[in-house]
Amino acid sequence: MKIFRTLCLVVVLIGLQLASSAQSAGNYLYGTSSVSTDKVPILINTSNGSTVNLKAEVMMNVKASSYTVIFAMTQSGADAFEVDSIMGMRLRHIRMGLAQLGISDADIHVDAVSVVPTYEYRIERKRFSTTSTEIPTGFEMKKNIHVLFKKHDLLDKIISEMAYANVYDMVKVEYNIDGAQTYYEELRKAALSVIETKKETYSQLQFHLVSYNVADGFNVSYPMERYKSYTAFHSGASPYMVSMITADLDASLDKAQRTAQLDKLNREFTIQTSEKNKTIFYDRMPYNQFDKVLNSDVAEPCIQFFYTLQVGYTIMTDEQYKISEENKVLNKQNQRYVGMTKKQIRRLKKLENGKL
Repeated sequence: MKIFRTLCLVVVLIGLQLASSAQSAGNYLYGTSSVSTDKVPILINTSNGSTVNLKAEVMMNVKASSYTVIFAMTQSGADAFEVDSIMGMRLRHIRMGLAQLGISDADIHVDAVSVVPTYEYRIERKRFSTTSTEIPTGFEMKKNIHVLFKKHDLLDKIISEMAYANVYDMVKVEYNIDGAQTYYEELRKAALSVIETKKETYSQLQFHLVSYNVADGFNVSYPMERYKSYTAFHSGASPYMVSMITADLDASLDKAQRTAQLDKLNREFTIQTSEKNKTIFYDRMPYNQFDKVLNSDVAEPCIQFFYTLQVGYTIMTDEQYKISEENKVLNKQNQRYVGMTKKQIRRLKKLENGKL
């Protein structure tokens, strides 16, 4: 009875924990650690004496301009002619089906991968021996089909057309992008805007920032790189029951009785796990590390462009900035006298003052 009460308490506590951490979250939580309630760390632009580095991290979601899906197909036969004939017939059916979807032959590429002979073993039994001999059985041909299309909604229909030709192996979907330089320019402008906003904070505190160095960098992430997998399941109470009973046996019985009871327990509680379903999903780059995200409201997987701009500034007070500006004016004036003799400099000054 004690074991039963303990088991019920464990099940209730587990249920409460799962219910509290699954509100509008999804099954992915089953495959990750529990939800953290710690404070989110905030990066601070700390100054180093009289200098400070301001950083802007921006991101942009961009829908692909076109897509390329790759399918792998295999054909076996008794001889090379049969294999090639059947493969050709299947490819013609595929081209006809894709043409009905508006995909032309120019957007279909067939990549021949291999043609290899196939073998099997023939067993010969004699009176005093058995021999296994490898003999040829035919040929196997492998080809990949590359299909270029513009609208993502066509992918389901393309898969159906491939299935009609007994092609089920979809290798990958590539996301193509046109005019990447244009998106980088937009990111650069957005990053400069973020830097100017951060500079304004120092201006409001009566500080002046003068830049002395700059560093930047671009990167891009394609959807193929952002897919993850998880296995979501909830086990029953049998493992917990076995562990509870085992703990009670360890505490209440001597060694001989405990061994006998454990043997009986292992016979009665055989735990056989089932194969769990594995889920693959698109996990976009989180937005929390970026100062600004362009085109943030998207549902379909996108190509994600990243840009980081870091500018180093010298921090000055109003007085320091005023002196610095005056020195710049004096230096500019002195540049006019470079390469001149003292006599020439005096004459030039008299001309400027109108004394000549």
